[in-house]
Amino acid sequence: MTALRWFVMVAFALTPACFAAGLDVNPYAKWPKGPPSDPGFFPLAVWLQAPSNAQSYREAGFNTYVALWKGPTEEQLATLKKAGMRVICHQNDFALRHLDDPAIIGWMHGDEPDNAQSLGSGKGYGPPILPEKIVADYKRIKVADPSRPVLLNLGQGVAFDNYIGRGVRRNHPEDYPEYVKGCDIASFDIYPVNQIQKGRTPERC
Repeated sequence: MTALRWFVMVAFALTPACFAAGLDVNPYAKWPKGPPSDPGFFPLAVWLQAPSNAQSYREAGFNTYVALWKGPTEEQLATLKKAGMRVICHQNDFALRHLDDPAIIGWMHGDEPDNAQSLGSGKGYGPPILPEKIVADYKRIKVADPSRPVLLNLGQGVAFDNYIGRGVRRNHPEDYPEYVKGCDIASFDIYPVNQIQKGRTPERC
C-alpha cells in the first residue's frame, strides 16, 4: 500500500480519541488491554507493513502496526515487540493464545468488507459482505476478548456514494450505519490526491 494509506489510518482510525477532546476520561480507558489511555500516547499507525521494517518506522515516529500479512505469527509479534511497536491485528488462533500480551492493543475485521468481494482469480466480483455478518463477527470477537477494541476499516463508499467498487451496493449509503454497529473504532479509505473519478476533480473526490 502507498504512504497515503498510513495517513488515512492515522486520521480516521483514531476517532474515539478525537471525540474525547476536552473530556476528562480517555475513551481508550474502557479497554484494559487496548491502546494506552495515557494522554501522552497518540497512535500513529502504518498499514500492512513488514514487521522487519518496524525499527525504521519506530525511528520515524510511528508506534502502531495495523494488519499483519497472514498473521499475527510468533515471529511477527516478537519482531514488533523488539522495536517497541504495538499492533491491531486479526484474532487468529495464535493471537488467542496471547491474550495477555500488551503489544496487541486491538482486533480487526477483514479490510473493506463494504466493497465488492473477489470471487477468485479471473472470476470477477460478488456483493459486499453484509453488515449483519460484520456485526456477528464483532460479537464473536468480543466474546473471545472484551478487553480490546475492534477496528473496522471501510472503503471509499463512506464518502463517495457512487463508488463503483461497491458493486451491487453502489449508491446505498444506508448500509454504513449498519456496518458501524460491528466495531468500536471505524475508519475508511479515500485517495483524493492520486485518484480522479469521472466527472470529478481530485479536490472533489
